[in-house]
Amino acid sequence: MIMNSVCAVVVTFHPDADVLKNLSKLPEQVERIVVVDNGSSREAISLLHAAELQLGFELIENHENLGIASALNIGIHWAESSGCKWIMLFDQDSAVTEGFMAAMLRVYEISPKHERLGLVAPRYVDKRSGAAIFQGATEDGTLETAMTSGSLMPVAIFRELGYFQEELFIDAVDYEYSLRLRDKGYFIEECSDAILLHSPGSPTIVRFCGIRLFQTANYSPLRRYYQDRNRVWVVRRYWKKFPIFCLKLFKYSLHEQIKTMLGESGKWDKCYYAALGIMDGLRGHMGKTDRL
Repeated sequence: MIMNSVCAVVVTFHPDADVLKNLSKLPEQVERIVVVDNGSSREAISLLHAAELQLGFELIENHENLGIASALNIGIHWAESSGCKWIMLFDQDSAVTEGFMAAMLRVYEISPKHERLGLVAPRYVDKRSGAAIFQGATEDGTLETAMTSGSLMPVAIFRELGYFQEELFIDAVDYEYSLRLRDKGYFIEECSDAILLHSPGSPTIVRFCGIRLFQTANYSPLRRYYQDRNRVWVVRRYWKKFPIFCLKLFKYSLHEQIKTMLGESGKWDKCYYAALGIMDGLRGHMGKTDRL
């Protein structure tokens, strides 16, 4: 049994067999695993119960989709009550590689910013293409933000700074917490020796005469709503303290809109939902939407 006081918190939503393969790689690297399911089908829950017996993790069923932030918080509270010192967060589509956890913990030991290191992020590689997923850095070489999946954090951080913002429901949850950490004087470092295989979105490659022009994330209209709404929320809260990052966030959203119009199906629905999200973000209408 691994004795490193790390609890892996994995959020699932209608998982398939590939998710179970990802889960099977965790027991050899962490001490405890808690899977928080956000209202999956009975068939998916049956798969998780079978894996629970085989892999020895704790399964918490929400019976409805409470959102990623709420599910993460439920898992974190469970890890706290179990006496774990470290928390590692995962999406269901992420898979660790050999030596992942040891490399992540080593960063906390050797970092010159050890006392103010709030989060360690892995190096992300797209499962499908094998391409590295870029993460923006600050002037001192630390990261601006980190994705939720793969984040290693000390439990004490949550007791000091609070938990994930549940009113965001899904999307920008990672942006918000990363900025909260930095606002309180903590740093985010990347562990280049720890590789996490990740599958963001359902990308579509746009080509012209056989030449690749660009790639779109191809998110659903509902995801576009949450993405743009929550980016507005983040910008409204943090623009004074992190103006450059907030400008990048605005530019990224604009680029996504352009790529959607040029290369995705259902483009008008997606842009319409994104516009609704922006309006709700400006109005402060947060939480799980029932308007769409």
